[in-house]
Amino acid sequence: MTAGRGIIHRELAFRNEHAHTLQLWVNLPAADKLVETRYQDLRQTAQAVHNERGVKVQVISGTTEGVKGPALNHHPIIGLILTLDPGTTYSQLLPVDHRAFAFVLDGRPWIGHRLVEKDQIAWSDPVAQGGEGSMLPLRTPDGDQQTRIMLFAGRPLGELVVAGGPFVMNSRDEIEQAFRDFRSGKFGPVPRAARLQTR
Repeated sequence: MTAGRGIIHRELAFRNEHAHTLQLWVNLPAADKLVETRYQDLRQTAQAVHNERGVKVQVISGTTEGVKGPALNHHPIIGLILTLDPGTTYSQLLPVDHRAFAFVLDGRPWIGHRLVEKDQIAWSDPVAQGGEGSMLPLRTPDGDQQTRIMLFAGRPLGELVVAGGPFVMNSRDEIEQAFRDFRSGKFGPVPRAARLQTR
Protein backbone atom coordinates (compact mmCIF):
# COMPACT_ATOMS: atom_id res chain seq x y z
CA MET A 1 0.00 0.00 0.00
CA THR A 2 1.26 3.48 -0.85
CA ALA A 3 -0.24 5.93 1.63
CA GLY A 4 0.89 8.95 -0.39
CA ARG A 5 -1.44 11.93 0.01
CA GLY A 6 -3.61 10.01 2.47
CA ILE A 7 -5.52 6.78 2.66
CA ILE A 8 -7.87 5.16 5.19
CA HIS A 9 -7.45 1.41 5.52
CA ARG A 10 -8.04 -1.51 7.84
CA GLU A 11 -6.62 -5.01 8.05
CA LEU A 12 -8.86 -7.92 8.97
CA ALA A 13 -8.54 -11.70 9.02
CA PHE A 14 -11.57 -13.95 8.87
CA ARG A 15 -12.71 -15.05 12.32
CA ASN A 16 -11.73 -18.68 11.77
CA GLU A 17 -8.30 -17.91 10.29
CA HIS A 18 -4.92 -17.24 11.83
CA ALA A 19 -2.72 -14.62 10.22
CA HIS A 20 1.05 -14.29 10.55
CA THR A 21 1.87 -10.73 9.59
CA LEU A 22 5.02 -8.66 9.36
CA GLN A 23 4.25 -5.04 8.60
CA LEU A 24 6.96 -2.92 6.99
CA TRP A 25 6.80 0.85 6.78
CA VAL A 26 8.96 2.39 4.05
CA ASN A 27 9.56 6.12 3.98
CA LEU A 28 8.90 7.86 0.67
CA PRO A 29 11.41 10.39 -0.63
CA ALA A 30 10.36 13.96 0.24
CA ALA A 31 9.50 14.72 -3.38
CA ASP A 32 7.09 11.75 -3.47
CA LYS A 33 5.38 12.14 -0.07
CA LEU A 34 2.09 13.30 -1.59
CA VAL A 35 1.83 10.93 -4.57
CA GLU A 36 -1.51 9.33 -5.41
CA THR A 37 -2.47 6.48 -3.10
CA ARG A 38 -2.18 2.93 -4.37
CA TYR A 39 -2.84 -0.63 -3.20
CA GLN A 40 -1.24 -3.75 -4.68
CA ASP A 41 -2.37 -7.26 -3.78
CA LEU A 42 0.82 -9.26 -4.34
CA ARG A 43 -0.24 -12.87 -4.09
CA GLN A 44 2.35 -15.60 -3.79
CA THR A 45 1.31 -17.13 -7.12
CA ALA A 46 2.17 -13.87 -8.91
CA GLN A 47 5.67 -13.57 -7.46
CA ALA A 48 8.63 -14.12 -9.73
CA VAL A 49 10.91 -17.00 -8.75
CA HIS A 50 14.61 -17.70 -9.21
CA ASN A 51 15.79 -21.25 -8.51
CA GLU A 52 19.26 -22.62 -7.93
CA ARG A 53 20.31 -25.96 -6.51
CA GLY A 54 18.95 -26.08 -2.96
CA VAL A 55 17.65 -22.50 -3.13
CA LYS A 56 14.34 -20.92 -4.12
CA VAL A 57 14.22 -17.11 -4.26
CA GLN A 58 10.74 -15.55 -4.42
CA VAL A 59 11.15 -12.00 -5.73
CA ILE A 60 8.56 -9.64 -4.29
CA SER A 61 10.29 -6.38 -5.16
CA GLY A 62 13.33 -5.35 -7.16
CA THR A 63 15.44 -7.57 -9.38
CA THR A 64 17.83 -10.42 -8.63
CA GLU A 65 19.53 -12.76 -11.10
CA GLY A 66 17.54 -11.10 -13.89
CA VAL A 67 14.20 -11.90 -12.21
CA LYS A 68 11.98 -8.88 -11.46
CA GLY A 69 9.36 -8.83 -8.72
CA PRO A 70 5.83 -7.46 -9.26
CA ALA A 71 5.84 -4.72 -6.56
CA LEU A 72 5.74 -1.12 -7.78
CA ASN A 73 7.77 1.29 -5.65
CA HIS A 74 8.61 4.98 -5.63
CA HIS A 75 12.09 4.18 -4.29
CA PRO A 76 14.08 1.07 -5.28
CA ILE A 77 13.61 -1.76 -2.77
CA ILE A 78 14.71 -5.37 -2.96
CA GLY A 79 12.27 -7.77 -1.27
CA LEU A 80 12.92 -11.52 -1.29
CA ILE A 81 11.86 -14.69 0.46
CA LEU A 82 14.63 -17.26 0.31
CA THR A 83 13.98 -20.94 0.97
CA LEU A 84 17.16 -22.96 1.46
CA ASP A 85 17.55 -26.70 1.81
CA PRO A 86 19.59 -28.07 4.74
CA GLY A 87 23.36 -27.91 4.28
CA THR A 88 23.17 -25.19 1.64
CA THR A 89 25.54 -22.28 1.08
CA TYR A 90 24.28 -19.33 -0.95
CA SER A 91 25.31 -15.71 -1.48
CA GLN A 92 22.79 -12.97 -2.29
CA LEU A 93 24.03 -9.99 -4.27
CA LEU A 94 22.99 -6.62 -2.82
CA PRO A 95 23.87 -3.11 -4.01
CA VAL A 96 26.74 -1.75 -1.92
CA ASP A 97 24.79 1.38 -0.90
CA HIS A 98 21.79 -0.56 0.47
CA ARG A 99 20.93 -1.17 4.11
CA ALA A 100 19.44 -4.64 4.51
CA PHE A 101 17.67 -6.76 7.08
CA ALA A 102 17.03 -10.48 7.10
CA PHE A 103 14.17 -11.89 9.19
CA VAL A 104 14.35 -15.64 9.83
CA LEU A 105 10.91 -17.18 9.29
CA ASP A 106 12.03 -20.80 9.79
CA GLY A 107 15.30 -22.47 10.61
CA ARG A 108 18.58 -21.38 12.18
CA PRO A 109 20.91 -20.08 9.45
CA TRP A 110 24.22 -18.28 9.43
CA ILE A 111 23.67 -14.85 7.88
CA GLY A 112 26.83 -12.96 7.13
CA HIS A 113 28.78 -15.44 9.33
CA ARG A 114 26.45 -14.92 12.32
CA LEU A 115 24.08 -17.58 13.60
CA VAL A 116 20.52 -16.19 13.63
CA GLU A 117 17.57 -17.88 15.33
CA LYS A 118 13.97 -18.12 14.09
CA ASP A 119 12.06 -14.83 14.58
CA GLN A 120 15.33 -12.87 14.88
CA ILE A 121 16.63 -10.17 12.55
CA ALA A 122 20.12 -9.62 11.18
CA TRP A 123 21.03 -6.13 9.91
CA SER A 124 23.56 -5.03 7.30
CA ASP A 125 24.66 -1.44 6.79
CA PRO A 126 25.78 -0.07 3.40
CA VAL A 127 29.28 -1.21 2.49
CA ALA A 128 30.25 1.74 0.28
CA GLN A 129 29.06 4.22 -2.31
CA GLY A 130 29.19 3.12 -5.94
CA GLY A 131 30.52 -0.20 -7.19
CA GLU A 132 28.81 -3.32 -8.46
CA GLY A 133 27.49 -4.85 -5.27
CA SER A 134 28.32 -6.87 -2.21
CA MET A 135 27.58 -10.50 -1.43
CA LEU A 136 25.61 -11.47 1.67
CA PRO A 137 26.62 -15.05 2.56
CA LEU A 138 23.94 -17.44 3.85
CA ARG A 139 24.48 -20.96 5.16
CA THR A 140 22.03 -23.49 6.58
CA PRO A 141 22.80 -26.33 8.99
CA ASP A 142 22.50 -30.00 8.14
CA GLY A 143 19.29 -31.78 9.08
CA ASP A 144 15.86 -32.17 7.56
CA GLN A 145 14.36 -28.67 7.99
CA GLN A 146 14.27 -26.05 5.26
CA THR A 147 15.22 -22.51 6.19
CA ARG A 148 13.13 -19.51 5.13
CA ILE A 149 14.49 -15.97 5.27
CA MET A 150 12.73 -12.72 4.39
CA LEU A 151 15.35 -10.28 3.04
CA PHE A 152 14.67 -6.62 2.31
CA ALA A 153 17.16 -3.95 1.25
CA GLY A 154 17.09 -0.35 0.09
CA ARG A 155 19.24 2.75 -0.18
CA PRO A 156 18.86 4.99 2.90
CA LEU A 157 17.21 8.30 2.02
CA GLY A 158 19.10 10.38 4.56
CA GLU A 159 16.10 12.71 4.93
CA LEU A 160 14.39 14.07 8.02
CA VAL A 161 11.37 12.07 9.18
CA VAL A 162 8.68 13.51 11.45
CA ALA A 163 5.86 11.33 12.79
CA GLY A 164 2.61 12.47 14.38
CA GLY A 165 -0.27 10.13 15.10
CA PRO A 166 -0.67 7.90 12.03
CA PHE A 167 1.15 10.35 9.73
CA VAL A 168 4.78 10.45 8.63
CA MET A 169 6.07 13.53 6.84
CA ASN A 170 9.22 15.65 6.52
CA SER A 171 8.28 18.49 8.86
CA ARG A 172 5.93 19.39 11.74
CA ASP A 173 4.06 21.78 9.38
CA GLU A 174 3.35 18.89 7.00
CA ILE A 175 2.04 16.77 9.91
CA GLU A 176 -0.34 19.56 10.94
CA GLN A 177 -1.50 19.90 7.33
CA ALA A 178 -2.15 16.14 7.18
CA PHE A 179 -4.39 16.38 10.26
CA ARG A 180 -6.28 19.30 8.68
CA ASP A 181 -6.72 17.33 5.44
CA PHE A 182 -7.98 14.27 7.32
CA ARG A 183 -10.46 16.27 9.42
CA SER A 184 -11.80 18.10 6.36
CA GLY A 185 -12.52 14.80 4.56
CA LYS A 186 -9.77 14.98 1.93
CA PHE A 187 -8.78 11.38 2.69
CA GLY A 188 -12.28 10.22 1.84
CA PRO A 189 -15.07 8.99 4.11
CA VAL A 190 -14.40 6.64 7.01
CA PRO A 191 -16.43 3.47 6.27
CA ARG A 192 -18.96 2.71 9.00
CA ALA A 193 -17.85 -0.94 9.11
CA ALA A 194 -14.35 0.17 10.04
CA ARG A 195 -15.50 1.88 13.22
CA LEU A 196 -15.33 0.05 16.52
CA GLN A 197 -18.61 -0.85 18.16
CA THR A 198 -19.17 1.00 21.42
CA ARG A 199 -21.29 -0.30 24.27
